[in-house]
Amino acid sequence: MRAVFFLILTIGWVGQAHAHLGHVGELAGHSHWVAVGAAVGAAAIAAWLGKRKLDAEEAEAEQAAEEAGEPAGAEA
Repeated sequence: MRAVFFLILTIGWVGQAHAHLGHVGELAGHSHWVAVGAAVGAAAIAAWLGKRKLDAEEAEAEQAAEEAGEPAGAEA
């Protein structure tokens, strides 16, 4: 019974959450731009941190290869 009640409430609220096409023009007046900027900044930081991790792994692999006496750039 609770599941049916929850389903009815959920379906009833979906119509209210739907944004109409006129809302797109209002983005400049809202704080949506701040959210977009924050998302872009977070993506840039994540990409930068991922690149740092890959660079560190490559440097570690080169150091291990040098210690093993293998020529630089050789992979097993």
